[in-house]
Amino acid sequence: MQWTIRKKFLFGFFLLFSITSILVYQVMKASLEDNSTTMIRSELTKLQHTTREHVKQFALLHPPNDDLLKEYDFAIAQELRKLHKQGVALYDLEGRLLYETVPLEQPLLVKYGMNTTTNEEEISPELVQALKGKSSYTRVDYTEGTLIYFAYPLYIQDQLYGVLKFTGDYTELFAHNEKVLHNLAIWSLVLFAGVFLISFLLTSQMIRPLLQLTKATKQIAAGDYEIDVNVKTGDEIEELTKSFNEMQKKIKEHISLIEMEKEKVVQLEKSRTSFFNNVTHELKTPLAVISGYSQIIGEKDFEDTEFLRKAANKIRLESDRLNAMVIELIELSKDQASTVLKEMGPVDLLSLVTLTCEDMNIKACKRQMEFEIVGHGFFTHGNKDELRQVFINVLDNAIKYGDEQETILIAIKKSTITVCNKCAPVPASIIANAFEPFIHTSGKGSSGLGLYICKQIITRHNGTISFHYENGLANLSIKLPLWQQNGNNC
Repeated sequence: MQWTIRKKFLFGFFLLFSITSILVYQVMKASLEDNSTTMIRSELTKLQHTTREHVKQFALLHPPNDDLLKEYDFAIAQELRKLHKQGVALYDLEGRLLYETVPLEQPLLVKYGMNTTTNEEEISPELVQALKGKSSYTRVDYTEGTLIYFAYPLYIQDQLYGVLKFTGDYTELFAHNEKVLHNLAIWSLVLFAGVFLISFLLTSQMIRPLLQLTKATKQIAAGDYEIDVNVKTGDEIEELTKSFNEMQKKIKEHISLIEMEKEKVVQLEKSRTSFFNNVTHELKTPLAVISGYSQIIGEKDFEDTEFLRKAANKIRLESDRLNAMVIELIELSKDQASTVLKEMGPVDLLSLVTLTCEDMNIKACKRQMEFEIVGHGFFTHGNKDELRQVFINVLDNAIKYGDEQETILIAIKKSTITVCNKCAPVPASIIANAFEPFIHTSGKGSSGLGLYICKQIITRHNGTISFHYENGLANLSIKLPLWQQNGNNC
């Protein structure tokens, strides 16, 4: 059995109340007993005094010849019975019963108050004490009630005449005590029931939000972070609930962050695996071409001059492509492994694009192409060499894949630079993955890493790069943040 807070509280309350009730009952019972004893002793003392005085008066009015009790036992007993409504018995100095009378209207006294001459009666405790000169009483509980037997020695002018014994019915007194104790027990039970009910309700009110918190904790442990515990008690439990909700929100945020980081790690691992596979494949392709042509022209009986010229040209192209690829891979590896921040500062994009176009102009002229720059320049915060590499790669792609004898338009507007040129239709697969490595590597001597490196650089500069094709025009847009300083615009 699980000892919950409610069970512990109720058990503790039950144990405490039970012990307290028993102690109160015992104290009340002892107090009533003491009070009854005091009352009985007071009444018996008064009875002894009044009866002695009555017998003295009787003796004055009826002087005895020899023994007062023997001569007037009947008269004295009857008068004392009528006067005090008790059973009266007179004994001589040897303890022999002279006369006894009981009120007939009191059945209990009639049944148990009559004395006999048996040995048991002769040696009754109160009679023995009275014969020794001491007053004494004995309480006897019967099924029908309680009787008090009281006896005292009768002295008149220091002369002992005998013993007077009274039998009184005290059933009502002790019944009253029992009733008080009975009522106390009933009220204790009623009080216990009331307090128990109130305690149960209070503990239920306190336990309910704790149960909600327990349930919410289990749900969170199971992965459900959407739960919200709402408790309005205005006490410490409400504060605990608020703290729990705050903790739950923090855990949810951390879990989301962990999931995002996990997803990034997974994607990074996938990208690295794909990148490695692509690099392996792209390196194998030119090597296979070079190896194949080399084996053919290296044969002893090879004499085909035209094929030799073609093979030499193909080997040169594949070697250039392989060399460019290796160089870009080395640069990319150095760039990713470097932990030193490169020098950053304000870069004039119009000036940088203009100088890059001048450098690339010779290559463009070979295909009878030219550059046209329109718009107004702006400054950005970045590394000039890295941004120059971006524009070299972008313009080189425009020259390689653009139509001959066409103009390459470079538009600079606000914080965006767009390179636009006519070209053959671009497959949708290449448009969707334009910035992935080795997407377009066939022909033209391309390594397939140019735009991938551009995206890495632009991302480090907190910018964006995008590519789309529409109506025979290829558009590549680069957006960079403005350098926030007065006078940065041209």
